[in-house]
Amino acid sequence: MKDVKKVSAVIVSCLVLLGVGVSVVQAAAFTLPNPFACGTPCTLFTLLSTIIDKIILPIGGVLAVLSFIYAGFLYVTAQGSADKLKTAHKALLYTSVGTAVLLGSWVLAKVIENTINQLK
Repeated sequence: MKDVKKVSAVIVSCLVLLGVGVSVVQAAAFTLPNPFACGTPCTLFTLLSTIIDKIILPIGGVLAVLSFIYAGFLYVTAQGSADKLKTAHKALLYTSVGTAVLLGSWVLAKVIENTINQLK
């Protein structure tokens, strides 16, 4: 009997919270900007450029910073242990290579974009 009361109390509280959440969302009149808004000639090229510049690079940059922080944490916690230092060194190396690939791909994409725009 106690379990039924607990379950019904949880269900009622969830429904109340759901109702309050729905009413708050309906009351708030807000708009979200379209991150894929392309310019006047909306083409596949501009869409891909927007995705790379506004989504992939910021996420990759944040992940790169977090990876560098993690590699530094591994170095600090190694405390002279050869195995832990080797693991930390590998983490730093892989983070550096990944960041170089991310930035290198962006530079290559910009070079190709400028070349195509010059040929038009």
